[in-house]
Amino acid sequence: MLVGVSETLSHVPDEHAWTRGVLMRDAYYGVVLAGTVAAVWATGAGVGRVVSIPALCALVPWYFLVGRGARRDSPVPARTACYQLGVLALLVTAQLATLTSSVVLFALVPQSFMLLPAGWGMLALAAFNAVPMAEAVSAPDSGGVVTAGAVVLGVAFGATFGRWIQQIIQQSRERADLIARLAATRAELAESERQAGMLAERQRLAMEIHDTLAQGFTSILMLLDAAESAPPEQARAHRERAARAARENLAEARALVCAEPPAGLAGSSLPDALRRLVERLGEETGAAASWELVGEPRGLPAGTEVVLLRCAQEALANVRRHAGATRAALCLRYLPDGVRLDVSDDGAGFDPTALAGFGLAGMRERVAQAGGRLAISSTPGSGTVLTVEAPA
Repeated sequence: MLVGVSETLSHVPDEHAWTRGVLMRDAYYGVVLAGTVAAVWATGAGVGRVVSIPALCALVPWYFLVGRGARRDSPVPARTACYQLGVLALLVTAQLATLTSSVVLFALVPQSFMLLPAGWGMLALAAFNAVPMAEAVSAPDSGGVVTAGAVVLGVAFGATFGRWIQQIIQQSRERADLIARLAATRAELAESERQAGMLAERQRLAMEIHDTLAQGFTSILMLLDAAESAPPEQARAHRERAARAARENLAEARALVCAEPPAGLAGSSLPDALRRLVERLGEETGAAASWELVGEPRGLPAGTEVVLLRCAQEALANVRRHAGATRAALCLRYLPDGVRLDVSDDGAGFDPTALAGFGLAGMRERVAQAGGRLAISSTPGSGTVLTVEAPA
């Protein structure tokens, strides 16, 4: 029984102490009951033994039919109360027949304190020892005093042992509650992390779509609109550029779906990809677009190249759609400890502090994730200079 009680601190938190360590509890109960029956058989005689042993043996089916399903709760469940009253009736019957039957209290007292609150457990302890105390008080010789002393010591030990059991059960409940709260907190954290991951992935896809597909569709529409009012030769050139933009958009979509590098960097270096962007801007808008490479090109982390390419795409897309510029320039500088991208135009300009667009926010977030810095210098009517610096 003691081992069964101690196991309450090391098992599943959603079970009560009474339902854990069942095999050890059953074994302890059986050993004590068998020892009590053997003691009654050895010391009892006549009618006392005939009455006491059947009453003790009746505790076995009563335990398996009723006691095993009993639970500790507040208020005391009817099944638990019924089991305790049945135990008391069988115990008193056995004790009245022979006092040796009280040995079984070594099993019944821990049961009572495990199934009943402290106050009810003390009451059960007193009831279990009522017959031995009555026998001791009624005994005329000194043997009664010895018996009474033994009963008092037994009650004191039972009360102390019962209090210890109550503390173990309380600790078990508190630990179970703590584990349940920790499990709930862990589940909430996992859900929060999952939601944060979904949001981050959604934002990443939104930026990728905005910087690739949306800009490509815008370019296609502008070219097709220009083709409608242009002379045949020029219209054909616009349609060819629109078809090329559509093919590139399709390649970007496939790269996005397959989580591959941007199509512009597939089999190409970053300077080549940026040069093609500038050439296309000049072809589509007629603006004087220039490209400059400063420093010796060298390999950069894939993430840094993607950030620089996307920022260049967004900046040139803004030049195409909003700036109305006649000149635009893009310069890529390889520095000793990093790389710098400058995109400038002589267009309409804007107030960076007053404009909050998805493209600018996306650029800032990309550059920040790469550990770089984004600066925008612009005033209405004076053009724009965008600078991206990233560590190498």
